[in-house]
Amino acid sequence: MEEQGKVQEPVKEQTVEEIVALITVAGAANNLAEVIRLGNQLKKFQADIQKAEAERLKKEAEAMAGVQEKLAVDIWKEITPATKKRLAEVKAKGYTFKLDDGDVQYKSVSLTVPTIKTRTGGGGGGSTGALKAQTGLSRHELVDAYATDEEKATIADAEAGAASRPDSARYSAEKPVIKRILADNPDLIKH
Repeated sequence: MEEQGKVQEPVKEQTVEEIVALITVAGAANNLAEVIRLGNQLKKFQADIQKAEAERLKKEAEAMAGVQEKLAVDIWKEITPATKKRLAEVKAKGYTFKLDDGDVQYKSVSLTVPTIKTRTGGGGGGSTGALKAQTGLSRHELVDAYATDEEKATIADAEAGAASRPDSARYSAEKPVIKRILADNPDLIKH
């Protein structure tokens, strides 16, 4: 019983870190019901977590923007006239490449070259390969090369949060990003 005149303290809401720690303890104790209960509590923070991650990525991108721009200028200066001439000889307007990533070695270089339109019109059945034919890059390559960290996080969240078709969710999340990339970089579209 509560003593007369004594005010009961309000229950302190747990932080994300505290809930994660409790989930770890409940998991170690093999208490599945508690893990689920705490997981549901953690879901209440989902929007805050995503917002904080987007903000972190935005700050990181802003902090690196100047350095990235300087690096881009330095890379351009390092492209020799002979390389530029060789690109022109095959009618390439440029190229993109991917760096090796740990044990995974891409060693991928894609030339940006004009395409020849082979058919007029058409109908239905999706646009498989149309973007690649239009730009020389696949959806994934365009996103990897030109999307902001925040856009990449949004795409990853859509794919991870998909109930049944992660590929469809990713495609839907990529559509506005691809549209923005092409609007901001009209030189990617081959005429």
